[in-house]
Amino acid sequence: MKKVLIVDDDRSFRQSLIDGFKSYEDRFSIATAEDGVQACEILEKTTIDLVLTDLKMPRMDGFELVAHLSSNFSDIPVIVMTAFGTPQMEDNLREMGTFQYIEKPIDFSMLVEKILKGLEGPSQGYITGVSLSSFLQLLELDKKDCTLTIKAGSKSGTMYFRDGELLDARHEAISGSEAAYEIVSWKNVEISIDNGCSATSKQIQESLGFILLEGSRRKDENDAASELSAPPASQSFGSLDSLNMEDLDLDLNAEAKLKQTAPQHNPPPQSAEVANNPVLAQFITMLSSFPDIHGATISSKNGTVLHQSGKNNANVANFITYVAVAAEQIGIAIGSSGRQYSIFTIADGSKLIVLCGNDVVVGLRVGNSVVPASIADGLRPVLSRITLSS
Repeated sequence: MKKVLIVDDDRSFRQSLIDGFKSYEDRFSIATAEDGVQACEILEKTTIDLVLTDLKMPRMDGFELVAHLSSNFSDIPVIVMTAFGTPQMEDNLREMGTFQYIEKPIDFSMLVEKILKGLEGPSQGYITGVSLSSFLQLLELDKKDCTLTIKAGSKSGTMYFRDGELLDARHEAISGSEAAYEIVSWKNVEISIDNGCSATSKQIQESLGFILLEGSRRKDENDAASELSAPPASQSFGSLDSLNMEDLDLDLNAEAKLKQTAPQHNPPPQSAEVANNPVLAQFITMLSSFPDIHGATISSKNGTVLHQSGKNNANVANFITYVAVAAEQIGIAIGSSGRQYSIFTIADGSKLIVLCGNDVVVGLRVGNSVVPASIADGLRPVLSRITLSS
């Protein structure tokens, strides 16, 4: 029988869950721990199929436990119980993708549903080999003081957080932002966490969201350069979160063809919505700083164009809105967790990536060597913060 480990320092809360789960004793059994130390002891002696953990605990908290699981039990799904309590933080957690979470006070029926899905096997939305970017964003949301030691093979780096803000990073002889860009690009990492921050001054001025995006961009550049001399990889169909409709003729190059014979015009001025929305304006500035993004279209959910630049033409705005609506309906129909992205291959070999935020839809024209998942993961934390006035 499957076994679920509940980790929480509130004894009455643990008991209330045990009592509630009695109706499901034919589906799974329960083990409990009052903190991360006890949980680790149980994990060493007992086969656990899913961990449900609080974040705030004495001795060894939920962050340390998740870091321990990522290094030693990466195949065990994890549900994190949070008490962040604000819609923005809830949206940010949802954008992370890799973390399955539930907010206190617990909706018991929702918790049971999450546990049963987690016990079915690996599925999107559960930590199975924790994503470093998701873990860092969780630290930021919880305003955590800590020092992270991050290892990937023979590489090792350190990151320093105070009140959830990344102050400094170090890797070999480099420090600050350059070290952070390097560390966040690593995959298959082992994370160790110390609940204290020895950094005394802020050496990193960029936001964590920018660090994650720039780190992904630099990794993409390096990967693209190394692939130039490699034999072409065999093509395979993606999953629902990576749609590729190569045979769909969108005529996205029509305007580009016209421009070859038509006089050039200056791009239209930014809309009032952009001018009066600092977060949206910052997002646009961030997009324009990356040479791999050849064109960008940002629209509201009702199809109103808020920004357009580069190779994208007027047809793209309507198309990305259509894609966003269709993807949302498909997600609801199949019970998808977390926000997805869609990718389309254009006739000239470039790609169109469609990302959905809470209030806006983004279409990005990128080169064929760009890894869409890296761009999607890097942009989501900022994209989720864009709101439009009603």
